[in-house]
This record gives sequence, structure tokens and C-alpha cells, in this order.
Amino acid sequence: MTHPLWTFSLHCYGQPGVAEACIEAQDRCGADVNLLLYAAWLAHSGLQLPSAQWRELQACVAPWSQRVVQPLRALRRDWRDLPQAAELRQQVKALELMAEQTQQGAIWAWHERCAACVPAPALEVALVAALGCLLASGCCVAAEQEALVQRLAGLLAGPGVA
Repeated sequence: MTHPLWTFSLHCYGQPGVAEACIEAQDRCGADVNLLLYAAWLAHSGLQLPSAQWRELQACVAPWSQRVVQPLRALRRDWRDLPQAAELRQQVKALELMAEQTQQGAIWAWHERCAACVPAPALEVALVAALGCLLASGCCVAAEQEALVQRLAGLLAGPGVA
């Protein structure tokens, strides 16, 4: 399954600092990394979604994320300190990546079917707006959340990402 979002995500996630910032947003604010990467792809494509559509997309992918991706991630993380589970942990990691690819396929299908994209303003402006929709309010102090949004936007808009 190859589509522009998956190709972009693999490249983007491998850029310096991006994975760490996405995981921090996931762990501190409950953000879905695949949706963060979709927001970055949209902004790099000169597009943005209305905030209501972010909620619609989140609801669309939440069951898969909650029932497949997150349990696999939790299991893989739980086994970090078990040396005898190293090989199994790698297999779970491969399953987790396949589950994330499947989720991105669902995001892409939703994008093609439902997205009411509009032209985006400047790249970072579009990213900040989308990230604000995706990071759960109340996950941390407002100033910390804003700093995380700004950091993510800067990293995801970076020159090596496109």
C-alpha cells in the first residue's frame, strides 16, 4: 500500500527531532502520530482542513488506533526491560508498523472520499492550526502545550521534511 501520505510520513518521521517530538505529543497529549503526519502532509501540499473535519477524521480512525495500534505499542514498550523478549518485541514492532500503515491507508481513503481541503495560508500557520486541533486541550499546562505545538510545527515544516 503506497500513497503520497505514507511516502511522505516515512521521510518526515526520519528527519532529526521529528520522531521525538511526535512521540512526546503522543505521550503527553494523546496525539495520534499518523494524524500529525497527515497534518504535515496537508500543509506541505498547500492544504488545510476545517477544524470540524479534524474531529470527523479522528472519530473515523480512533477505533483502529485504540484497539490495534495502541495495544501493540503498549505491549512493545512493556517488554523493553525483558531481554528474553527482544526477538518477540521486534516482531511486535513490525506488527505495530503494519498497523500504522493500515491506519494511514484509512486516513488516505478518508482524504480522497471526504476531505474538504481549502488552500492553506503559510505552511507553519496551517500546521499550527491543525496541531492545535489534534493536541488534546488540558493535556498539560497551556503554555507547555503551545510550546509543543510550536516545536512540532517548526520541525514538521523544516526544509528536510518536504
